Amino acid sequence: MNSKKLLIVVVLMSLVGCAQKPSREMITDDGLVNTVPASTLLEQAKQAIDAGEFRNADSLLQQLNTAARSKEETLQYNLLALEYSIEQKNVDQSQQVLNRISRDQLNRSTVDDQIRFGLLKAQFYELGGNFLTAARERDFLSAILEGEVRSANHQQIWKDLTNISLENLLKWAKNAPNTQFANWLELASIAKDTSHNLTGHIAAVNQWRLDNPGHPAAVELPGGLSLLEEMAQQQPKHIALLLPLTGNLASSGQAVREGFMAAYYQTLQKGYEVPTISIIDTEASGSINLAYDDAVALEAEWVIGPLDKKNVNALAKFETLPLPTLALNYSDLLALGEQPDNFYQFGLAAEDEARLIAERAFQLGHRRVLALSPNNSWGKRIYAAFEERWLDLGGNIAERRFYKQKKDYNPEIKALLNVDDSQQRYKEIRRLMRESIEFEPRRRQDADWVFLVALPKQGRQIRPMFDFNFAGDLPVFSTSQIYSGKPNRKKDNDLNGIQFTDLPWLLESSELKTVVEANQKRAKGNYARLYAMGVDAFRLYPRLKQLSALPHSRIFGVTGDLSIDEQGKIHRKMPFAIFKRGRPTAINLDQNK
Repeated sequence: MNSKKLLIVVVLMSLVGCAQKPSREMITDDGLVNTVPASTLLEQAKQAIDAGEFRNADSLLQQLNTAARSKEETLQYNLLALEYSIEQKNVDQSQQVLNRISRDQLNRSTVDDQIRFGLLKAQFYELGGNFLTAARERDFLSAILEGEVRSANHQQIWKDLTNISLENLLKWAKNAPNTQFANWLELASIAKDTSHNLTGHIAAVNQWRLDNPGHPAAVELPGGLSLLEEMAQQQPKHIALLLPLTGNLASSGQAVREGFMAAYYQTLQKGYEVPTISIIDTEASGSINLAYDDAVALEAEWVIGPLDKKNVNALAKFETLPLPTLALNYSDLLALGEQPDNFYQFGLAAEDEARLIAERAFQLGHRRVLALSPNNSWGKRIYAAFEERWLDLGGNIAERRFYKQKKDYNPEIKALLNVDDSQQRYKEIRRLMRESIEFEPRRRQDADWVFLVALPKQGRQIRPMFDFNFAGDLPVFSTSQIYSGKPNRKKDNDLNGIQFTDLPWLLESSELKTVVEANQKRAKGNYARLYAMGVDAFRLYPRLKQLSALPHSRIFGVTGDLSIDEQGKIHRKMPFAIFKRGRPTAINLDQNK
């Protein structure tokens, strides 16, 4: 064979080889040739994401972005990129990836890939707070899911729906009558209705099941609803309520008692069975030990209280408690070791609010915060809870400052916003140039929101200072302490624009709240939240088994959506409000209005 024929054969063989296996070679930024097949990169990226090795996953996805891919591999790449961006809680990046995945691609894909895409899309909606759309997507997928995936999806539908307000659940159920999804909404509205006690809740759920016997949630009750009947049978017949009714905390103890008894009488008036209540004054008893002994001597089956932290700490030191106990405050001793069995803690800790604000701000896309909190143990404790959650989410702290109580907070705000530095630079430039120049003070540009901890009096002085110092565009979030609990339009105009989280009791109307406020002069203002805590204390104790049995279950009270941790500590998730024209206005967090 001469050289010309040999050359033709070599060329033909090369062309055949190219047709059989497309080249995946690419020149990287450093000039090296990358010959790793896309299929290998896809597998490696999937393993990295599953293992939580996100830095490695990011590198592999970047290689895939420029690697030669088939149509099928392109879909797999986009699904991985979507999963990665959701895991990183990056809403914008997730949206960009979603836009790259066409309906035509999905129609030509496997059923497994379509399911994977649908579940990822639901997670994207959940990441952005679009809980209705997420639940609807999951409900649509539910018919083709199997095994553990189906069960997890079933429970997630419930979790999504219970993140939606009662008002919107009822509204959307009416907009889509006689559908499986509308029936989901109706069941969730039963759970979210705070006027139900345990017996009333059971009756409503049972009626719903009779009306919808073939519904997936009727076959498999979600969120611990299947435990309601058992809990009803185990309700105690006698409860001892331990509160300080004399002494320094008398007003607080009396507010909790009145809220507790208001819920008691509402239940009684509806014809439901109620336990005997023995009220014991912890101050008059002389000590918490003696007060607890009185409860045992009266043959109580449960103890609710005490209220003051000192007494709660004393109970937490016991090796065993003779009765199941729901303390109305939180012990400081949880981190020091074991606590007694059947010891639960419920209160109005602002730390829960600080964590919730961190989650809400991150969900809205904020990433760098300026934090301002009082220079005392209370302020530092709230800030510490916020900082831990904010950093855990992936947020950054541009600066934090602790302020002392004073008449003029402007120097503190100027320093936080670096306005002082701006003015100092102007003075230095003017000195060097030795001539007048135009100057407009500027604030720092490296933060996109403010976390503020303040009481109403301080907040009314601090909030206008942000406007004065060129930061009126920065969103400000605060804990419930910013609101006095009683509308005061004239004074609270200076709080306009501040978003804060607070109890449903203060932000929503209810039949019981109307009754309490009509009969109790102190039910508005400083003691309003303690009345609400009393109401939830009465409704909470029968449900503790439900909360403990299912780690992600919640019940819905007037102090918030209540859940429990492994140490028996109750946590609250509350709605948000914003000051408008001096009045707190509830914010509808449901994105689908």
